[in-house]
Amino acid sequence: MLTAPASAQAPDFFSPRAGLDADTALYLDAWSGDANAVERLRARLNRTPAPATAYDDWSFLCSFEYHAAAQYAKAVADCEKAIALNPKGGDANTLAIVKLVEHQPVPRAYGSARVPVTSGVHVPVKAGGYDGTAIADTGAQISVMMQSVAQSAHVKILGASGDVGSTTATITGRIGLIPEVKLGDAVVKNIPVLVLPDAQLIVTDGKTSVSLAFILSLYALADFGRVAWLDHDKWRALGSAAPASFPNPVPMIWYPDGIAVPLEGPGGRRAAQFDSGADASYLYENGVPLLSDAERASIVKAKRKIGGVGAVVEQEILRVPEANLSLASQPLVFKNLDIAKQPHTGEAARLGEDVLQTYSAVVFDFGAMTFSVSP
Repeated sequence: MLTAPASAQAPDFFSPRAGLDADTALYLDAWSGDANAVERLRARLNRTPAPATAYDDWSFLCSFEYHAAAQYAKAVADCEKAIALNPKGGDANTLAIVKLVEHQPVPRAYGSARVPVTSGVHVPVKAGGYDGTAIADTGAQISVMMQSVAQSAHVKILGASGDVGSTTATITGRIGLIPEVKLGDAVVKNIPVLVLPDAQLIVTDGKTSVSLAFILSLYALADFGRVAWLDHDKWRALGSAAPASFPNPVPMIWYPDGIAVPLEGPGGRRAAQFDSGADASYLYENGVPLLSDAERASIVKAKRKIGGVGAVVEQEILRVPEANLSLASQPLVFKNLDIAKQPHTGEAARLGEDVLQTYSAVVFDFGAMTFSVSP
């Protein structure tokens, strides 16, 4: 039997708060999207003595206020406090972007729509003179455009980005603002975007090439309130066109790389990032304890190639031939599921487009911060 190395256990964001110390409970409540908890967390951080998790708290607020709340002025102050505690923590890159958009109009979504989805979660969009598709990517922290597409979309360029992390590489480009993107009858305005040279958004493994002309981020979509994939990933619904939650919805949380939901298995429950831009799901080392004893005993060594903005890389990994898990009370069975090295953010898995194809409906309710699926 091959076993994944032990790694630090991330906190259980979905556990009852009873029995937790007040600072930990407040931290977890803030990640769950509770606006009152976010403000209480900021007030707690400004008291002495500061909590032991002060850096993590300020770093969360830095990201949350920029991405989820679009409170740019608050994000600047929060990022500066996080950087003061940990200059190498990565918040300086967020701060550089927030300073560029601080005095720009904030994103706003209007209307509702149901639009077709093609392979790779591509949806039809119109932005200025660009009439094509975009990848609806819940794993993208910022929308991304090729330079040629940005010109057609009348993107307002604000300045250099600094370093921005992607799945496979750290990249730099220019930050701009997309005035308007239409998805059917729905419209989202004032979207921050990373603009890169066209060649940098053509990903190749030496045999095939994929053009990433336009990637629409999680936060450009979340402002619609509800977002759903329907009919096994054939349709995307936004706003009131998305169904309400199905029975037994589960909580979802904001996460360092986007949004996370509880993934369950014979060994318990762990947070899993939902990344619709990933074509295949995989476990991280923290996810191995979710498996049954028999499944863990069947783990073997393997290799995989993974592509993203900036590069295609080959990784040495582990693989389990079959994993029987569950998502929002519905069965979720994987064949030949990869197990990758643990990221610093601590999640147990990355759930991708293959999960969207498994169910008749997958619903993200950003108003209630709940997640549900229908078989």
